[in-house]
Amino acid sequence: MRNCTKLSVMLFALLLISGCSQKFNDLNATLKEAAFGFDDVEMTKEQVSNLPYASIQARINQGPLIFMVLAFAELNPATGHMQLKWVSSDHAMIVTENGRIVKTINLPSANLASVTLAQTMANSGSFQALYDWTPDYSYSQPVIITSKEIGKEDLSSLIWQQKTTLVQENLAFSKTNSNYTNQYWQNSDDHTLKSSQWLIPNKLHIEYEVLKPYHK
Repeated sequence: MRNCTKLSVMLFALLLISGCSQKFNDLNATLKEAAFGFDDVEMTKEQVSNLPYASIQARINQGPLIFMVLAFAELNPATGHMQLKWVSSDHAMIVTENGRIVKTINLPSANLASVTLAQTMANSGSFQALYDWTPDYSYSQPVIITSKEIGKEDLSSLIWQQKTTLVQENLAFSKTNSNYTNQYWQNSDDHTLKSSQWLIPNKLHIEYEVLKPYHK
């Protein structure tokens, strides 16, 4: 019964996406189309407010903005934190945990299979992590993550305005001898409202902004 309920929620969420914008038939500006240079999906304040689900807009590898809704919110038993699973109209998925993208599914060129952290992340200090990605079947890629607070910023979206703290990370991928920078804009409750993240060196970069926040 629980699995049936989950499936019904996901199907309903996908139907909602399909009806949200008249810019393309069935909201055709999906993640696959992002690889071919389509325009941004533009949402209105009314559209975002009227949806019964939380939502984000995402940009993959400098492509167009893509609208996604929250299909699942599930507890990760390994960490004790909630994982939020955002879906597009063509069943692509971005999974976030505490604002960090920990998995992607059905992206057009490359996908992050998982991220394993050695310990709970904080806003400052250094931590170890293991990244797995495809299609190159690169597993257990060691990464040293160093984070620090940069400063305060006021952010506004279609339906909210909040004061945030910008947290910046340096990611050192030892096997590829490469370094990248991630950014997280967090509110006073440590919820990430906006982020820019490198997930696979030189292959997968995702930016996202929360449009309608998730509430338990």
